[in-house]
Amino acid sequence: MGVIVRQSIITTVISYIGLVIGYLNLLYLYPLFLSPEQVGLMRTVQDAAILLAQFAQFGLAQSIIRFFPRFIGKLSHARSFINIILLAAILAFGFFLVIYFIFEQPILSYFQVNAQEFIHYSGLVLWLSFITVITTLMEVYSRSLLKNILPNLLKEIIVRLLLAVVVVMYFKGLLTFPQLVTSTVLIYAICLLVLVASLALQGHLHTTLDLTVIEPNLRAEIIRFSLLSFAGTAGLIIVGKVDSLMVAGLLGLAPVAVYSISFYMATVIEIPKRAMTQVASPLISRAFEKNDKEEIKKIYHKTALNQFILGTLLLIGVVANLDSIFALMPKGSIYEAGRWVVVIVGVGKLVDMLFGPSSEIIVYSKYYWFNIVLILILAVSLIATNNLLIPRYGINGAAMGSALAFIIFNLVKFIFIWVKIDLQPFSFAFLKLIGIAALAWLAHLAIPRIDFVILDILIRSTIITIVFGAMMLWLRISPDANELFKKGLNLIGIGNSK
Repeated sequence: MGVIVRQSIITTVISYIGLVIGYLNLLYLYPLFLSPEQVGLMRTVQDAAILLAQFAQFGLAQSIIRFFPRFIGKLSHARSFINIILLAAILAFGFFLVIYFIFEQPILSYFQVNAQEFIHYSGLVLWLSFITVITTLMEVYSRSLLKNILPNLLKEIIVRLLLAVVVVMYFKGLLTFPQLVTSTVLIYAICLLVLVASLALQGHLHTTLDLTVIEPNLRAEIIRFSLLSFAGTAGLIIVGKVDSLMVAGLLGLAPVAVYSISFYMATVIEIPKRAMTQVASPLISRAFEKNDKEEIKKIYHKTALNQFILGTLLLIGVVANLDSIFALMPKGSIYEAGRWVVVIVGVGKLVDMLFGPSSEIIVYSKYYWFNIVLILILAVSLIATNNLLIPRYGINGAAMGSALAFIIFNLVKFIFIWVKIDLQPFSFAFLKLIGIAALAWLAHLAIPRIDFVILDILIRSTIITIVFGAMMLWLRISPDANELFKKGLNLIGIGNSK
């Protein structure tokens, strides 16, 4: 668990720096320089590319995490394994394109009435999808090598900084809007090239391609696992992305801007989950490879607890400061319509964090097929639910569908892992944490509103953090958190260094 904590701290810091940049982009820069329709179009292009990329890579990313540990001992075999995966990805994308062009008209007709402008950028979506496929494989490969820093730096910081630059260039008249959208694709391509170059310079990529390193039995296992993972991963991405695409198709591009920005505000909750899961995934895979159930149990419990601690604090902080956040936003009166989206999606994200790395445990166990069945059922249910809720409740309906999907998804996974693998992550500490959260919320309600909104955010957030953090440390909810706090005191010369 020490490895998870140390690397998670670094990746969390990077993620939060990126989050600040992302917040400045989405909450200030984009609303200031772009119309809601333009913001909605850019988000729809990116969400569509992410969704299509998951179908196009056919589960190969998950196969890297699951099977790469078998090749770690020999560098030439590891290089050949990755090159075979990349070659398979290119071939898979070609097959995907054939399927896409067969169904292109029915797909694009969904946006014909309310988001016709999006159709003009469908070709660009395909390019971004291909870039996303290769980037995903390279990121997963880098994380399998326990090299998490550069992928996170590029994804969380560099991309967002460059996006801010091109939006300012558009505002200054140096780019047209179509050139702005094209520039976003080029930014992702540049970051992919940097990641590939870094891996190559470190000796982790080479032109070696020995097909014999994957024996026939293992090849069949990889193909079977990839196809099953493809169904599951694609289904999970549907749960995460189809809501915004359905908002575009059913309501238009301007509501997508409100929904996407509000959704993004809620994603601050899950940043710790992303960081911890990126590190925990290869360790869970290796523990299953060694059949070390105690190690899996330890990772399961501590990751779930630490995720829930940070997620709860962040959800309270975001919801408590919503009035001030919307007051600071350009055109905040327009985007304030997404207030309940933030709350509903935030609760869904927190529930997802509560159950820890349950998806990873199922995926890397012998029961990996169950994740596929469950996710596909949920994806179909979400689409059906959104068709009912979005026309009736608008963007709030999309948020309800997304949150409901995550809650059901995690409950069923929890029951399955408990019954089949005899593991569950919970302890009495989780109940204590809920009580602490209630006290922190009451502390927020006791603070009078201050007209100077930035000062209000600082004071409110500080008091919430002090109440929450002090109670958590006093009750020793998380040994990891207490140990980190003690080391922090020692670092600044306050604690006992012995």
